[in-house]
Amino acid sequence: MSEARRPTGWTWEAYLDWEARQPTRYEFVDGQVYAMGGGTAEHDTIGNNLRAALHAQMRGKPCRVQGPDLKVRAGRDARYPDALVDCGPRVPGTLHAQEPVAVFEVLSKSTGWIDQSLKLRDYDATPTIRTYVLISQDEQRALVYLRDADRRLGIQSAVLLEGEGASIEIPEFGLSLPFSALYEGLDFPP
Repeated sequence: MSEARRPTGWTWEAYLDWEARQPTRYEFVDGQVYAMGGGTAEHDTIGNNLRAALHAQMRGKPCRVQGPDLKVRAGRDARYPDALVDCGPRVPGTLHAQEPVAVFEVLSKSTGWIDQSLKLRDYDATPTIRTYVLISQDEQRALVYLRDADRRLGIQSAVLLEGEGASIEIPEFGLSLPFSALYEGLDFPP
């Protein structure tokens, strides 16, 4: 996220109306809008690999893969995840996911703390989101948050995955995302 561009206190509807007329994407956080910045080549590679793997495994299923241009209403805020699984109805011309159930973010050095704190807060406040996955772009590592018995996304339900042989498994949707596919085209020091 970058610096806030408008005063605080916007409503969801005012944000949607304003952002629809902008040439760039803006997240809506705590009543303020923030321009979305660009990412590194590694971030882009992982995001593309992720969406390709998700799309291949979701083909023919009732849910669909979206991102990074479709926003998620997360709590009272709006976020643009790198990828998501939406199980809601198709709504022509919509600007946000109808029923996001899994959300994926590729971590960057500049926004990693936001993904691990503020976005976790926002996604936790969205009951339809049952899985939140953070994927490192600097090493083969992912953190997977699952809704727990108390219906919370939090560190108590997080699973840390590491190493080139690891795989993100989300049985609820029949997803298996091996790191070899997510990190394809990237080299990491031993």
